[in-house]
Amino acid sequence: MFKDLLLIGFCAVLLSSCGPSYPKETLLPDIEKLVKKESGCESKAYLVKDTVYLDMPMNNIVSSENKVFSEAVSSLQNGIFAVTRIALSSDADVKIIVITAFDPQFNVSLRMLQNIDDVKSYFYQRISKEDYEQRQLIEIEGSDTARQSVEDKHHVTKEEFVARLIVSQLNILGRTNPFLATVINSMNLKYSHIENGKIFILAEGITTVVSESLMKKLISEELNKNIKKYKLFSIKYVRILSRKGTVVFDVPAVLK
Repeated sequence: MFKDLLLIGFCAVLLSSCGPSYPKETLLPDIEKLVKKESGCESKAYLVKDTVYLDMPMNNIVSSENKVFSEAVSSLQNGIFAVTRIALSSDADVKIIVITAFDPQFNVSLRMLQNIDDVKSYFYQRISKEDYEQRQLIEIEGSDTARQSVEDKHHVTKEEFVARLIVSQLNILGRTNPFLATVINSMNLKYSHIENGKIFILAEGITTVVSESLMKKLISEELNKNIKKYKLFSIKYVRILSRKGTVVFDVPAVLK
């Protein structure tokens, strides 16, 4: 339903007047007002070049079992919907949206990222609904990294978005596929950085040769798939690092 609402909002934007409904001079307060109206949540918006950040502090993001409440997910979706609507009808150059919900003690943060070009591609039927849904990026941080992830606001390039998308897709696969869950979840993959066409991912140790072979295959599939989708042929390989910074293994891009 969220995707359908997003496209309805896009249609409304295209049918509106030619002038920007949300001028770049008032972009951030306009975002905060619309998010408050749509989700009932207070928020704080930031703009770093063409990346919009929206922080949504929530008291009820986790339950007693430390599981993310569905209300937090719903609020994030409403936030993405609101920011996307504004971005599409503003003269501000917005490419990436980063929306984060977190508790006041920074015990956990739940983050969603949206590439505006993906929304446009879906609306204009350049990509399918299934493809669009595969481009959804979700990140969860625990108490050791939640505060840092919220406070770190930088320009997110298309290359970084794709790198983080690869990690997100692998982690989602670990949560949804019981046959792969043990191997993927035990690695606890986290995006580190991208540099000179190399994606660096932090992970726990690989225990068996079979596990390493399987992870290389899964990473290779996601890497090559997304390089082709986003035409980012400058990305050469993924390097898996241990928490101590030592190289575990490399997975090169293999594009035919």
